[in-house]
Amino acid sequence: MGTLYVRDVPEQTLRLLRARARSNGRSVNSEVLEILDEVTGREDAELIAQRLEALAARIGLPADAPRVEDLIREDRESH
Repeated sequence: MGTLYVRDVPEQTLRLLRARARSNGRSVNSEVLEILDEVTGREDAELIAQRLEALAARIGLPADAPRVEDLIREDRESH
């Protein structure tokens, strides 16, 4: 596991981070890790979405093709 040091954090940002950590019952370190996990996970999801769009374009999938989520929902509701 690595170590990350952050310098020159604006006082207002640090104050808000401490308040957020306190309201979530976490240490500042744990709060920062949670935020980093959330942001990097979101980037992964965006990257996956971009790759899927590129694949759809490459195979010529029509823009009006049903979304997977809609197909799954439709299948669940039909049972």
